Amino acid sequence: KRRRQVIDLDDLIANVVRAMSNDPNFAAAVRWRFRHIFVDEAQDMNPLQFALFESIRGGRSDVFVVGDPLQAIYGWNGADRKIFDALPEHLTQATVLKLRNNYRCSPQILDVARWVVQRTDEAVYIRATKDDGPVVRLIECVDPVAEATAIADALWELAPTGGPRPWQSCAVLVRTNSQIAPIVAALTKANIPVRVSRTSPEITAAQMAAGQSKDRHGLSTWASDALDESTNDAERIVADQVRQFLRLDQPGSVDGRAFSAWIAATSMNNWSANGVEVLTFHSAKGREWNCVTVAGAELLLVPHTSANTAEQLNEETRLAYVALTRAEHRLIISYAMTRNGRQTGISPLLADLPTHSESLPSALAYAPVAGRTTRPKLSDELAKWRTTRARQIKQLPSVVCSDRELVRIEQVLPASVEELAGIIGELTARQLASELLPIIESFRNEPCNDLPVANSN
Repeated sequence: KRRRQVIDLDDLIANVVRAMSNDPNFAAAVRWRFRHIFVDEAQDMNPLQFALFESIRGGRSDVFVVGDPLQAIYGWNGADRKIFDALPEHLTQATVLKLRNNYRCSPQILDVARWVVQRTDEAVYIRATKDDGPVVRLIECVDPVAEATAIADALWELAPTGGPRPWQSCAVLVRTNSQIAPIVAALTKANIPVRVSRTSPEITAAQMAAGQSKDRHGLSTWASDALDESTNDAERIVADQVRQFLRLDQPGSVDGRAFSAWIAATSMNNWSANGVEVLTFHSAKGREWNCVTVAGAELLLVPHTSANTAEQLNEETRLAYVALTRAEHRLIISYAMTRNGRQTGISPLLADLPTHSESLPSALAYAPVAGRTTRPKLSDELAKWRTTRARQIKQLPSVVCSDRELVRIEQVLPASVEELAGIIGELTARQLASELLPIIESFRNEPCNDLPVANSN
């Protein structure tokens, strides 16, 4: 940094602390300017940030500090929760207000989260203010591939049977970034739109390949080849991005470098504005969703195998608590029995979760589900047909038929071209009836696979 003559954020903080220590006039000016101090997320302060806080405070008592000791999860990054714990004593005559109410989670979700975090030395006095919700669902799977598929199946089960799917109110949370790719792949394969906080390696690789194109013709050819020949879903997604880019009236040269710049400057990497978010426990902090799946809740991941000391294990436990309490109404917990060739099994934090216990309110009940669940067979066949048709016409599946149209087909079970036209339009119905109607007919007498009603008693 000295050689390049640059500084980073920590240097800025350290330089301010040093300047205030060495220059009383500068310190007085800063304290006069910032006479009232508010600190949020104080449980995550590191020693350097605390030194800045103390420098600006200058011994004054006009401060307001907010923090949640149960959400101290950045010790690996230098944060020291002991700073927050010692603040009431350090700030003489401090008024301490303990906020007991949880306004986000249902009692069922909070009971499970509280059971997990009580394995530490934390004193937990949080109570739910919401009415009872569905039971917490526990899904055991053979391996990560089966787990990813089971997550997609469970989300389809929970989606409403009619109208637009509120995917943006759902999230899948994982402990490590390496868990994201197979889950994204399974959701995409199941025709569930996805949003990711980080672009997957497969998407990045495809974008880099397209970015090598020397001119507009090269870009167009790359996209056409990907849609025509590739069976790689990531390449087909990027090919659609390229076509969207080429349809724009871009100033200057249009080539791979311009496409890469456009990708970097837009939100195209989110894949879908109305998608299920897939992100890590740490990235989910401060967020909330109606339905959350905590994936990979198993040995060696939760707590993570890198946690060796008692303090690190406690932080991992608090991290699990943060992940579980991102859910407002519905919580699904999944785990695999094997991962990367190693035997795993359910996390020790959840292994002896009771269904009935005097230590937990009677409202707690969880529904263990052995193996993976299944989506209606007709849905599988319709999705498979749409994917095959899309590749035949060199388009994305959504161009062939929207998710909403597939749901309506499954509900109505049209038996004629006219009935099918009422869902997808007359011209499209005439083109697709010979393929769709036989599929629908073969499932007409199959029993409906409705989602069972959860009992919270």
